[in-house]
Amino acid sequence: MDNAPVQTEIDGHVATVAMNDPLRRNALGLAMFDALDEAIAAVSSNTAVHVVLLCGRGKSFCAGFDLTAATDDPAIMGVFIQRLSAVLRALRRAPQPVVAAVHGAAIAGGCALVSACDLTVVSATAKLGYPVHALGVSPAVTIPTLMPAIGAGAARALLMSGALIDGAGARRIGLADRVSPDDDAVERDARELGTTIASHGTTAVRATKAWLNELDGSLDDTRFDGPMRATAELAATEEAQATLTAHLKHR
Repeated sequence: MDNAPVQTEIDGHVATVAMNDPLRRNALGLAMFDALDEAIAAVSSNTAVHVVLLCGRGKSFCAGFDLTAATDDPAIMGVFIQRLSAVLRALRRAPQPVVAAVHGAAIAGGCALVSACDLTVVSATAKLGYPVHALGVSPAVTIPTLMPAIGAGAARALLMSGALIDGAGARRIGLADRVSPDDDAVERDARELGTTIASHGTTAVRATKAWLNELDGSLDDTRFDGPMRATAELAATEEAQATLTAHLKHR
């Protein structure tokens, strides 16, 4: 369906999983999480799919949590954090390599999705980061995938500063593997990379990802559960909910 929150297309051995809510910059709400869960599970179990391409329709990859849902119910943030953690695990544990094609904004939860992918192609003009402390929210839920991707020092700087980085900055710290000159080239370049990987020995590529996951702790639920619970508990405090409510009233 054209209006489905996530569209999945298979071309050869590459499956494209596209977030499809451009009017809200592919914000992560309950419907989007449900659709991502379903799409990732479907492609993960499809033995004909050798590579997964994750992208976003419209002007942005993903602008993070759907804050409009939190306007009436600030407590929904805790639910979003738990759902995000589940998607990060699913992306990391998909047997196939997952390539992110990132343009526009990849903010907070959107940047977390990027960190869970195996390879990333990013537009030079994209903006990535975690500017969420002002909302009373901690980005700690992303640590289990971000820190193995870019290292402890870069993760501390990116998470604690709340700064946004562009494509070159993402490449410099290891969050991106390739930089495309503009938004129009990103998905094409990511598909080219995915097609190349898909042409390699499928069993060997899957084995390589499996061992990378084994050795970096991606299969250990306790590494995900601790940050997830701590972040959700913080989001449920009166202080955090008051901070979020004040921000939503004045944005």
